[in-house]
Amino acid sequence: MPQKTLTKQPDSAQPLDQNTLDEFKKKYQHDAFCKSKLCNLRKARKLLKHILKPEVLELVDLSKLQIDPETYVDEELKRSYADVLYRIPLKNSNEFIVVFILIELKTENDQWTIFQIVKYVVRIWDREFQAVKSAAEAKNAGQKAKKRFKNFLLPMVIPIIFHYGEHKFTSPTELIKLIRILRGMEEWVLNIKAILCDVTTFVPNSFPQDQELSLLFMVLQMVFSKDVSERLMEIYRKLRPTLHLQESQQEWHDAVHYASTSAKHFKRQDFINLTKQTKKEGGIPMPKSLLDELVAEHEAKGEAKGKAEGEAKGKAEGTAKTIIRILSIRLETPSKPLQKKIQSIKNIAKLEELVDFALTCVSLDEFATALK
Repeated sequence: MPQKTLTKQPDSAQPLDQNTLDEFKKKYQHDAFCKSKLCNLRKARKLLKHILKPEVLELVDLSKLQIDPETYVDEELKRSYADVLYRIPLKNSNEFIVVFILIELKTENDQWTIFQIVKYVVRIWDREFQAVKSAAEAKNAGQKAKKRFKNFLLPMVIPIIFHYGEHKFTSPTELIKLIRILRGMEEWVLNIKAILCDVTTFVPNSFPQDQELSLLFMVLQMVFSKDVSERLMEIYRKLRPTLHLQESQQEWHDAVHYASTSAKHFKRQDFINLTKQTKKEGGIPMPKSLLDELVAEHEAKGEAKGKAEGEAKGKAEGTAKTIIRILSIRLETPSKPLQKKIQSIKNIAKLEELVDFALTCVSLDEFATALK
């Protein structure tokens, strides 16, 4: 399962209207999909080879790349960003530099992105400094730890803005652009620059030669496009020669699931048409999402309970059971009061909205808030 990521939390003081629920759903799915891919070390190495300059790649040992488990996100930043932080050692050295990747997932530009990155960089430096200082000041500290602190320099941090969305990223990528500076005093102003990797601007002939990385960029572009089905078929045909491999099948299933849960221009009928088209081309069966399986299950039960009012009642009961089952699989079994509240809802449209939200919410408390 994709790792749970930091997502924008709806303001609990505001009513959760449908637009808020839709935006929250899509935000969670984008974060979860992208972070799950960037936490794959093989993909991460390929991405960094594509982004970093050759002179940097000559110095670092990507074969020993690690994902840093620490987070530098405070409660304010949690509302807007997901991040992946890599530690990469220098070649023939025990010294690490830190490559920090901020995944910018907003569909609109945020001019303060680089300012938020600076906050992250300072947190990274402070943690590294405090760790070395504490080791040197410990009661049983040896000469090696004391010498290391005496000669300590802050580690190098390379910030990267990784952006994809409906529009290209046009906000500042260096801090100095956000600072009011008196003429002639530029040299005394702190400045940090970020590398921008904007997938939105890529065209097919500029994609990496590496197929795995190229496919990732295609998927990231696809989910915001208006021709999602056509883009998915391009991805399918690119994977076609290797679809006998489990890994390629998983890539295809991930792409379809991502489109069906997050693409604004991808409807259920598009899924059906895509299924027919891939079947004609003799490929693997289309993936069936948890939502499709459970919806089919409760619709069958609902139809079996009768017609007219009996059918509507059966469908509502089946949908409520589906919601409870999804929450139990993804999170934990809802409390009895919460189950009763779900079961008390008779509006089928509302229940179907809650099925979608049950698939994307990050906690039972959050789901319960949506019922108020």
